[in-house]
Amino acid sequence: MPYISLKFVAVAIMIASANAFPASHNYPKRKNVERPDVAGLDHCPGRSIGDADRCTFEQQSQLPDRVVWFQFGDAVTNCDSGPDAPDITTKVTSTHTTTETWEHSDGVEFDFFGAKIGGEGGWEESTEKRESQSLEITVPAGKQKVAVVGVNHQQTQGRIRINYGDPSGEPGSNDFHFIYFQNGIVSTQPTDDPPVYDSKEFDCGQPIVIDSNGNQ
Repeated sequence: MPYISLKFVAVAIMIASANAFPASHNYPKRKNVERPDVAGLDHCPGRSIGDADRCTFEQQSQLPDRVVWFQFGDAVTNCDSGPDAPDITTKVTSTHTTTETWEHSDGVEFDFFGAKIGGEGGWEESTEKRESQSLEITVPAGKQKVAVVGVNHQQTQGRIRINYGDPSGEPGSNDFHFIYFQNGIVSTQPTDDPPVYDSKEFDCGQPIVIDSNGNQ
């Protein structure tokens, strides 16, 4: 039986392996990845710049739930008759829309609607919820009323991870791969709890203003 060198066998195996896996294509490297504002949220996919590969919301703490109030439909007025005029009872039919909202911990809100921001909360995109309802309200003379709806929201504090990858790199390579973080982000997401409906009364001529806490 002829003698076969182990070194020769090893070399043969290496040559066969190299032929089985051809060299990867020579794609050009991504340029100008490090920008002056690489951590800005406008680099997330779906935003105005949108050149990051992925943005992911990373939950760091759960905040208490919060009921957010919205005006529901147009105001109903009873201002054209004297003080002894009868009450006006009418039905208000409208559709209210709620969506996930985002703000920095310093109170600055920003629009992420439709942007792709996969997260630990299980959502891929910021979406909206719509619900139609009819409410009956009664307005006394000299007053005006507006229907309001309160929607429960869960609040989550965390950060958004902004990823820049290199599609031209070898598999598993971190060449030209950058990760930045935008800290102090609060996500407020509407829950599936049933909405709460109410009404707010104003004097005739008084501006109708309802804030998100239900104050007038």
